[in-house]
Amino acid sequence: MHTSNNLCFFRLYKLAIVLLFGLQFLHAQETPPIVKFSASEYGAENQNWDVTQNLQGYIYVANNEGLLEYNGSRWTLYPSFNNTAIRSLSSYKDKVYSGSYMEFGYWTKNNKGAMDYHSISESIKEKLFEDEIIWNIEGLDKYVIFQSYDRLYFYDTDSKQLNFSTDKENNYRIFKVGQKIYLQKYDGRIFNLENGTEKLIATIPENLNVKFLLNMFSVNNGLVVLTRTKGLYKIEDRTLKKWRIPADTLLQNARVFRGIQLKDKSFMLGTISKGIISMSTDGQITGVINQKNGLSNNTVLNLFEDADANVWAALDNGLDCINRQSYIREYNDRDGTFGTTYASITHNEKLYIGTNQGLFYKKLGSDESLKFIKGTEGQVWSLYSENDQLLCGHNNGVFSITGNTASLVAHIDGVWNFKPIPNRPHKLLIGHYSGLAILEKDKGSWKLDHKIKGFEISSRFVEILDTHEIWVNHETKGIYRLILNNDLLSFDSATLLPDVEKSKASGIVKVNNDLLYTNQNGIFKLQPRTNKFTKDSILSPLISDGEYLSGKLVFDQRERLWSFKQTHIGYTQKGPLNNMVDFNSIPIGNNWRKMTLSFENISQIDNNKYLIGKTNGYLLIDLDKVPNKPHQLMLDKVGVTKSEKETKYVSILKKGQFSHKESTLDFHYSVPQYGKYTNVSYQYRLEGLDDSWSEWSPKPSVTFEKLPFGDYEFRVRSKIGNHASLNTVQYNFVIARPLYLSNLALLAYALLIFGLGFIVHKSYKTYYRRQNKKNMLESQRELQLKYIKSEQEMTRLTNEKLNQEIESKNRELAISTMSLVKRNELLRRVKKELKKSNDLFNKTHPVIKLIDKNLNSSKDRKIFMEAFNSTDRDFLTRAKELHPNLSSNDLKFCAYLRLNLSSKEIAPLLNISVKSVEVRRSRLRKKLNLNRETKLTDYILSI
Repeated sequence: MHTSNNLCFFRLYKLAIVLLFGLQFLHAQETPPIVKFSASEYGAENQNWDVTQNLQGYIYVANNEGLLEYNGSRWTLYPSFNNTAIRSLSSYKDKVYSGSYMEFGYWTKNNKGAMDYHSISESIKEKLFEDEIIWNIEGLDKYVIFQSYDRLYFYDTDSKQLNFSTDKENNYRIFKVGQKIYLQKYDGRIFNLENGTEKLIATIPENLNVKFLLNMFSVNNGLVVLTRTKGLYKIEDRTLKKWRIPADTLLQNARVFRGIQLKDKSFMLGTISKGIISMSTDGQITGVINQKNGLSNNTVLNLFEDADANVWAALDNGLDCINRQSYIREYNDRDGTFGTTYASITHNEKLYIGTNQGLFYKKLGSDESLKFIKGTEGQVWSLYSENDQLLCGHNNGVFSITGNTASLVAHIDGVWNFKPIPNRPHKLLIGHYSGLAILEKDKGSWKLDHKIKGFEISSRFVEILDTHEIWVNHETKGIYRLILNNDLLSFDSATLLPDVEKSKASGIVKVNNDLLYTNQNGIFKLQPRTNKFTKDSILSPLISDGEYLSGKLVFDQRERLWSFKQTHIGYTQKGPLNNMVDFNSIPIGNNWRKMTLSFENISQIDNNKYLIGKTNGYLLIDLDKVPNKPHQLMLDKVGVTKSEKETKYVSILKKGQFSHKESTLDFHYSVPQYGKYTNVSYQYRLEGLDDSWSEWSPKPSVTFEKLPFGDYEFRVRSKIGNHASLNTVQYNFVIARPLYLSNLALLAYALLIFGLGFIVHKSYKTYYRRQNKKNMLESQRELQLKYIKSEQEMTRLTNEKLNQEIESKNRELAISTMSLVKRNELLRRVKKELKKSNDLFNKTHPVIKLIDKNLNSSKDRKIFMEAFNSTDRDFLTRAKELHPNLSSNDLKFCAYLRLNLSSKEIAPLLNISVKSVEVRRSRLRKKLNLNRETKLTDYILSI
């Protein structure tokens, strides 16, 4: 009994040791990249039950909240039909089938890019068992089979008919292997389903104590079944026989929940608490992925392999995508004991990695754990291998590494690098914190010979062109050309090149016989004759615009020149012809490396395999496996925004017709690629707005706001690294004119404008007619005025002439009158003189009579009156009209007064005395009714 207990204890101890070392071994392995999705990222509950992929490459996940869709850029949640957890998924042909609590059906993508659900079970809802759940779905030929614990439902995709077979609480699970469907029941029987008929192929022996089969696989033309705790069994002779494989020990101690066989015939098994186990076709454990080395959660509810051989893990808390076929393998320092990789090298079939925590090593090409070399604690800057010697440039000096031991051979602060000196095989130049020094090999061991005098600047970037010409680049000071003397003790000269543009994160590197200097403006080559750097037009594209990160270049043994950019790592290699260079890239962005600028590092491990340092570990890349697979771009959705809170999605299959209020459009596009290091960039243009392409951007959507009316064509393309998509997606749409700019409105505007023009024309025509008429009238008036003025002028001139004539006649009349007056005066005098001679002249004397006759001659008065009337013919008429009571003698008297004759002058004319004239004046005033103030003569002149 005691011996038995010891044996049992020994076995348990042995198993514990195996598991312990196994876990240590597994913990240290490089793992494929894992893309992790948390519940907050995909926007649903933590627990996921199943994964599938449709023909377009979109990923669908069965979640407790519904169906999750992932297109490589964004997640979309579609709530389940009855708001219960979706338990099973299967993409078959052009549909995604789902099963849940008391419900099963299929999803199709509508013309707006969204998924629509179509219930199949709704037609037999009343026939479903209470609390029935669909746990598995498989498609074969024209049938899709839904499996619950009670029934198998057969859906004919052609006729849309649904049939079922019932075996209450005895159906456990169906499995698809190749083009056959198998069924395991609770009673232990295993069937092959052919045309709906169950054919028994095996029975599980009761002594195996195996209740559940998790999956069935095809191995070497036979069937292998997976159990939860017993490992794998072969089906032979209608029973189960143990498949003896190296993984048995691990599988018997891991509770497996799901398992799948991959396209390459290997296996991946998901456990309840130990993560995912990878197993080769012959049953060898090839890896374990768990929370310690990258998995989000150790409880794996399902596994699915997509079209690109990525394995999706539906977890109890989250969802992970394992890029198992990736050309990249990761080592991630999750507990902080490894640190950041600054240097790596292969030496004596071992891989050595220097970090800020010290120096580590392991056997090259193995999955063994990394081992720490004691004594190297601290910062490792560089590693140098020569024959059987390995040197480590450390913060504390130079260490010589032999196997797993380190010995300090040169105590010098901060050794940046090692450079062999041409023609001096036993000497090495080292750059350190305060200049340069010489190491010398003495009796097979390296030791510090001396520090070189004359240059005491930190020398991290050092290159030797010949034995005595050394170049040093200092990021803040510039490039120095140093001439070393023959004894290597000091520098004859140290010249700082004045014409070289200093740049942060710049670097120099020797490529064959050329010295290259790199900054953000490109790559410059040294011209030996002039010692000046000129831009190298062939290599400068390696530093592309907008991608510059660091001037650190690495030249490897395969003559590849490596550069480190923002979104990828680029490298050159010789082309098929001389002077030709091929440019290549690896889409590992700086966001994954996160190295300090100019400390980027890459080393060749084996042929086309390289190690790249990163902040918390390292990456292993295999250039032979770098994918060159073309990819397709998908247009997912087109959204139209009417307001800030209202966005509708429209058909992406036909030309869009939008009103002017729907002038803000969102375009969503994606590339269904799921690699962790797959960096997709997009470029678009909107013809009709701007015919030029946009800058490349990782953003999988674009919004155009308030577009003017017109015809548009949206085009978008993508690239992964430097590989463009096979297709360019386009979407045509029209934004209609607003109502006020519609054809009818424009016609109305045209008619209105025509009408207004006509009215304006008529108005102007009427206006101008009126103006013309007015101008004509004014012209006529002016002419009339001119005519009148001319008439008036003529009248005035005539009047003046008449007045002149009147005045002349008046003068003549006055002269005549005065002549009469003088004549009569003379006659009176003559008569008076004659009367003095009474004897001779008496009244009867003929002379006296003749005199009296002439003095009283009416003929003279008649001639006077005629002359007066011809001179002022209207006066007598006006005077008669004004004063009808005037006699003819009064009028005559008035005529004399109008001639402004005095009483003395009038008296002779009337042959009366002056006094008689005054009397006549007085009488005339009375007839004329003149007041005293008015002069008679003035009044007569005014008539």
